[in-house]
Order: sequence, then structure tokens, then C-alpha cells
Amino acid sequence: MSGEAWQESDQIRPATVHRAYGRGAAGFDAFVATLPGYRTHLRVSASRMGLGDGHGLRLLDVGCGTGVSTEALLTSVGGAEVVAVDASAEMLAVARKKNWSPRVTFVHSRLETLAEAGIEGPFDGILASFLVSNLPDAEHGLRRLLSLLAPGAPLAVHDYAVGGRSRMRWTTANWTWMLPMASLRWGAADLARYRARRIATAGGPEQMVHRMERAGFDDVRVQTVGGVQQHLVHTFLGRRPDEPDVVGERQERRARRSAIAAAGWRPLRDEPAPAPGDTTEPVDEGGPEDPGYAETLPEQVLEDDGVEVGEGDADGAADPAPSGAADDPAPTEDDDPDTRPRGHAVARALRYGLPDPRPEPSDPGAAEPGSGAAESDPGAAGPDRGAAEPGPAGPGATGPRRRAPGPRPRRPVGLRRPGPPRPRPGEALPPAGDDEPPTPPTGTRRV
Repeated sequence: MSGEAWQESDQIRPATVHRAYGRGAAGFDAFVATLPGYRTHLRVSASRMGLGDGHGLRLLDVGCGTGVSTEALLTSVGGAEVVAVDASAEMLAVARKKNWSPRVTFVHSRLETLAEAGIEGPFDGILASFLVSNLPDAEHGLRRLLSLLAPGAPLAVHDYAVGGRSRMRWTTANWTWMLPMASLRWGAADLARYRARRIATAGGPEQMVHRMERAGFDDVRVQTVGGVQQHLVHTFLGRRPDEPDVVGERQERRARRSAIAAAGWRPLRDEPAPAPGDTTEPVDEGGPEDPGYAETLPEQVLEDDGVEVGEGDADGAADPAPSGAADDPAPTEDDDPDTRPRGHAVARALRYGLPDPRPEPSDPGAAEPGSGAAESDPGAAGPDRGAAEPGPAGPGATGPRRRAPGPRPRRPVGLRRPGPPRPRPGEALPPAGDDEPPTPPTGTRRV
């Protein structure tokens, strides 16, 4: 990557990332259309809040962008009133050009200035898609979302979270697909590089779960999605506790600590923030088929993208074989493990001119199927069966010699197998003798 490209990417900051989204607003929908399962996964996350048909509910879609997440929320919770908020005026302009239900209201505002824009709680549910990873302070933003919820209402954070082995998958997916598509379809390659770097260093699902718990959410859960985005995109669910004054108590404690700190005191924090790089305990991550707070996932949320929930592989399952087709080809003699010659037996036969080590059908020593010889003698089923005892040795020995059970001993380095001496360079080859193997050196066994 050139220095100019890095400088352009470094100009994007969490406080100004909405401006970068505004520059690429025209091509955002074309870019997300190239991401497998993008719209399906948003519908799954919205359904996991367990809000039913949504009649009479008031929902907040924060970070709605061009309205893709708003469409997913309406598909999953069709009868609710939705307030869609985004910090980019250009993204909202693209969203407003689409056909919407009269129950949808678009508002241009940042999360920190929702009160100034006239957006006040309580809401019966909040969907934050790809928002928390863009916030300057994720935990502070989660506290603001908690204050907008009604007691017991859910929050669904649909976002990337990579850690461990999934971090390498995230890097590979960016350099092989997402960055090229962002340059061709989105026209915001600098923003894609910024997002790739920020998500790779933001931590895995464990860090996000602990952020939500420290922010005050109850019953925090995490589930991944299906398809090629599995273990990259997650749904983080949390509820505001039923105590109506839990947020007020936390605000009072923070104000009290701020007053003490202003007076010069440095009390210990009740919940110390983990140090950078501090490892956290793993969390129980639900699979793609996990419905979250809902009982089941409706069928309408699983359509349209070709990536079904529960598929861990991008290619999907293979088609079953037609009825009547053979599952496997008929085994041949060479495929039989009891009759197939092993490498050592073949080398020995070629070196000393021995006969083929495979038993002939007429060989009386070969075991017939069902004769019981194989059960009584493990070495009768074929050559070089490691369970057979070594045969007799000496000049008058007959029959094949089988290796004793156990690992084959390794030949010392620098020694070669017994046999006729090799001719030196320039010497003529010795005359060919009879068909019998050469006499081995003294002290070795005859075969």
C-alpha cells in the first residue's frame, strides 16, 4: 500500500467517520450487495430480539445508514413504529428516496445529540447495526443506548467482532474480497481500510460482552450468523434491568466520583477497566440457528440472500446422490489392504528378484473368506501383516519371513542394505549370473 493511501486512511477518525460514510453514500448499497448474507443477517439479528409482530411498539434504529437495517427491522417486526437515526446526511438522503411505510421516521443526528434532535425514550427495542465499532467510546455509547430503553426492553448490537483464529479470517476476507469490492463498487477504499484495521484491533466477542455488562445490561448473550460470515458477524443481545432507577443510580455514582476526583481524591474504581491486551474469559457463543430472545426465527427473515442460517460453509451441503447410483466403486485387488503389497515388500522383491509378494488365488496359504483361517492366524490373510511372528532363519529355512509386531527399526545412517557391491565410476558391470539372488554377507539371514 502506498504512503499516500495510508495517509488518506489515517485521516479518518471515530469522531469523523460519518463524513467518510457520506462520501461513499451513493455506492453503499451496491457494495453491501456483494457481501454474502448481509441483509439476511440483519433480519436475523432483528428477529432475535423476540419482539413478535411488533404492533404498538416503538423501536429505534440507530446507525441506519441508507436504510438497509431499517428494512430488516420492518421485515422482522412489521407492525412497529420505527425511528431511524444516522449521523450522515448523505446516507439519509439515499434512504429517504426509497419507498417506506408511514410508520418510519428518519432523523439526522449523532448518538450524543439525540436529545437535541427531539429523540427521547423509552423505546421498546433498539437495533444498532455496525455502530458500536465506529463509536469513539463504545462503553459510553452503550450507556446512552441503555438510558433510551424501557425497563426489560432489548438491545441488539449487530456488528463485527474478531478474535483468535477469526482475526486471520477477517484479514484474509478484507484483502481478497471486501477491499477490492469497496474500491470497485463503493468508492470508499480508505474507509474500508480504516474499518478493517479498527475491527481487527477492537477485540473479540468476549470484549463486547464485557462492555455491555459494564454498561449495565442484563442477560447479555452473543450468537454468530451463518455462511461465510460465521464467527465474524455476531448478534449481541442485552436487556435493560427491570429496576427503573438503575441508570439514575449509576449516574449519581459517576457524579459523586467526579466530585471526589475534582477535590483531589483518587478512590478505587468499583469496576476497573481491563488493561490493553488483557485477556478475558471466553463466553458461550450461540450458533447461527440460535433464536436469541425469540422462540424461533421466522421463515421470512431467512430468504432472499441465498445464505441460510446454520450453514457454516459458503458452498453449502452437497446434493444427495440420485437413487440407484452406486455410492462407491467396486474395490479391486490393488485396493484391498490385505493383498496390496507394501513399499518394503516391493523393494525387497525387486532388489533380490523374489516372486510377487501378493498371494495368488490358488495359494493354499491364502485365507478363504469365511474359512476361519484369518481369525485363527492373523498373518494368513496377506503378506507383511505386522501381527505375524518372524519365520525361521538359516540356510534351510522356507516360507516368507514376516516382520515382528511393533515399529520398524530405523537403519543407521551411512549403512546400506546387504547386496552386491556397487561398481565404482569407470569400472565395468559384473557379468550377469543365474536367477538366484546374490549371496549376502556373513552374519545375515537368507530369505
